[in-house]
Amino acid sequence: MRWGEPILLVGGLKFKKVTMRIKVRGGGPSNQIYAIRQAMARALICYYQKFEDEQSKRELKDLFEQYDRNLLVADYRRAEAKKFGGRGARARFQKSYR
Repeated sequence: MRWGEPILLVGGLKFKKVTMRIKVRGGGPSNQIYAIRQAMARALICYYQKFEDEQSKRELKDLFEQYDRNLLVADYRRAEAKKFGGRGARARFQKSYR
């Protein structure tokens, strides 16, 4: 139940005020789960910043960062594109001298 980590972390009472509808596309199932949990954490922080006080928003942000920084910051790594002259992005075909 990786997608529900933000709810378990702060408790269901903080999420009662917020209604979320999250839609994900692309990637694999595990990356979609990471996107869902990141969207939930970010949405809660934005809600508390806009409609509640700054102190409670700061407490939530610190709690999420202590648990897992990827709840707030996306993983920017992407697959490198394949290039000519080899099987992959960096691999090259062996050179034959005979």
